[in-house]
Amino acid sequence: MERSKEFLRRHSLVIGTLLMFLFTWPIMLASSGVLPFKVPFIISLLVGWGIVIASLMMTGLTVGKEGVAALLRRFLIWRVGCRWYLVAVLLYPAILLAAVLVNSVLTRTAPDFSTALAHGIFGPSAALPVYVLPFLLTDAITNGEEIGWRGYVLPRLQARYSALVSSLLVGVIWAVWHLPKFAAPGNTSPLGLFALKILADAVMYTWLYNNTRGSLLIVTIFHATGNTAGIFLPVATTVTGTNSGTLAVQVLLEILLATVVTVTQGPGQLSRSADKQVFH
Repeated sequence: MERSKEFLRRHSLVIGTLLMFLFTWPIMLASSGVLPFKVPFIISLLVGWGIVIASLMMTGLTVGKEGVAALLRRFLIWRVGCRWYLVAVLLYPAILLAAVLVNSVLTRTAPDFSTALAHGIFGPSAALPVYVLPFLLTDAITNGEEIGWRGYVLPRLQARYSALVSSLLVGVIWAVWHLPKFAAPGNTSPLGLFALKILADAVMYTWLYNNTRGSLLIVTIFHATGNTAGIFLPVATTVTGTNSGTLAVQVLLEILLATVVTVTQGPGQLSRSADKQVFH
């Protein structure tokens, strides 16, 4: 028994990551129409909780109840300063809105806010501002990814590598995890641009996570506002009928921001005022 526990502890990063994929990919592939069976909507909505289960299970098996409690307590780290709440709530919407406007100028076409994906969810005549907060809260509760990527994987990588290298490795895992969505029949989304976006995003998440002493609350809010902005702003299309221009601008802005963060905060910690969060 002790030998098995030591094996799990020694390989906790690899085994935990594999379990995250195992507990989520079948549902994602079925939801994408790749597998010949369907899953209930509520299970598709809660697919990210497979990552939660894998993270808590592996933490319990390798560290014990105290480790599980410590991981969950990271959701209670809320005294981090107002500026980090502002970053978590406003940064993604600002980037996406800037991408829409810059692409509009470059293509000389007005952004068509009626094409926001939210209209497809709530109806073409829906008053979208009413739905922003409920959607954000629902996404924050159902997503489940952050306990895995930032709570479980990142600290284990940062115990071995710099914050920048750890971020990029998380980004690769995170991007690969999304592959079932690109396998859906008829999907034409540019995988390369998405992968670059995820790598840049991962740097920003680590910057936020390390500077808030490992607050899973803050990075969960950050994730939810990014998803919400993507739904309520017309980033998926413009009046020209293509999303490639807006997405390309968005990726360039995020790469620029990730570069600025790396240069100004330092690749070792991605922070000037806090140590990187590591797994002991």
